[in-house]
Amino acid sequence: MNNKNFNFIDYIKNNYKLFIPILLMVVLFISFFIYYNISINNRYHLDTEGDFYQYFYDKKYNYKGIVSTNRKDVIVDFKVMDASITKDSTPIYYKKSSKVIFASDMDVVMPTLNCSEYLASGYSYIEYNKNRYKITLDKYSDYLGHYFLYDGNDLYFFIEETILKVGSNEVKLSPMSYVVARYGKYVSYYDKESDGFKTITYDKDDSVIKNDYYTINISTDSIDYYGSNVILTKDIDKLNSISMKG
Repeated sequence: MNNKNFNFIDYIKNNYKLFIPILLMVVLFISFFIYYNISINNRYHLDTEGDFYQYFYDKKYNYKGIVSTNRKDVIVDFKVMDASITKDSTPIYYKKSSKVIFASDMDVVMPTLNCSEYLASGYSYIEYNKNRYKITLDKYSDYLGHYFLYDGNDLYFFIEETILKVGSNEVKLSPMSYVVARYGKYVSYYDKESDGFKTITYDKDDSVIKNDYYTINISTDSIDYYGSNVILTKDIDKLNSISMKG
């Protein structure tokens, strides 16, 4: 063969029947390699035993649990070892670290971003790290600005210091605390710093949670946004995933 007269394109055209099966084999190999790696990553679980606690009404439950995470530190399962616990929106606190797990879906509400709302799927968790609060779940792990979590019903969880005002009562709540409005008559709150849980009676028109970035009316589940009331989403499963946030 004379190299000077060799034309690679003509060579392929003349031998395309040979190249097609080779190309298919290469594509199949690459596809299998990608599928295999994804499958391995999805099957990988690291089980870690730890000490946890939750408050149900005014009673504190301490128990051991096993957290299963994948290679990206996303929680894929949580098992309670020595207690019977209902896995609802009640925050699950680590006893020895600044981390909180949410077993059920939660609404991530960002009042300073036009009151945007996104869905955080079950087993999301928030961790305090370097003076910031990072939220991690499947396909998303990042530090957001000023936000709080809402379960679509009656529970609010805050990453920042807030003030709970109920009638003449005013309570300062530390970061990683939460408030539950019950039956239109009672407000329960858990303060992380003091590890205290209390319940007080409230009137529908005089109960708010506020800080420098937002004011929430807990009787109407709405945010005071520059003088307008923005109603929070009840059907949170219809929200876009936080992974779709730009």
